[in-house]
Amino acid sequence: MEDHPLPFACTTNLVDRLDPASMRRFTLKVEFRPLDPDQARDAFRHFFDLAAPAGLSRLDRLTPGDFAAVLRRVRLLGLGDSERILGELAREQATKPGGGVEPVGFRVRAPR
Repeated sequence: MEDHPLPFACTTNLVDRLDPASMRRFTLKVEFRPLDPDQARDAFRHFFDLAAPAGLSRLDRLTPGDFAAVLRRVRLLGLGDSERILGELAREQATKPGGGVEPVGFRVRAPR
């Protein structure tokens, strides 16, 4: 990595699983955190051209990518009111780790 002649970028949402030796090889490390309540309200206004509903403040793990994904869904399904959009944002947040959704993949069960 460190000998690559051009800029080299990597992304992960599992940074805690990376080997510390590999982390030392990156010149810059940038962390993107979820939006704070003010940023989420601004994002709601920006993406949907609507005032943010009061319940938006309960969603504490939203990112700009969540708003973009929900905007595509809103356009496809023709959703127009802020409460239905809020519901879609809540569904989007629920898919994140720790959001109460079962992980995708196979589970190995211990023999009985």
